[in-house]
Amino acid sequence: MAHKFNYTYSSSVHSEVEEIRQKYTAASDKLDQLRQLDKSCERPGTIAAVIVGAAGTLLLGGGLAMILETTWITAGIVLGAVGLGIMALALPVFRYMTERRRREIAPEILRLSDEIEKGDPSA
Repeated sequence: MAHKFNYTYSSSVHSEVEEIRQKYTAASDKLDQLRQLDKSCERPGTIAAVIVGAAGTLLLGGGLAMILETTWITAGIVLGAVGLGIMALALPVFRYMTERRRREIAPEILRLSDEIEKGDPSA
């Protein structure tokens, strides 16, 4: 009995398979390393800014709740103002941490980008 072999090729399936495969392979490509380094600059600043913003929001909410209690109006205004001030610090915290991280990894970013632009065969 003869076995019949059918082969079908679909470029969309192949590209999807390659896309999934890339997620599980090591990032040995220099361009991938460059992209990952660039993304890693903002991550610590984002986390810190979210924490600062959330803390400020909680303080502002606590101040507003105190204002609703008519005996705590002054303390509520002070706490709400402190919360607003802390919330206003979220963006400067993000910018400071991101710039500091960029200065730290700048030599590696520049080295990798030079290698890529020079057409290094291992890139």
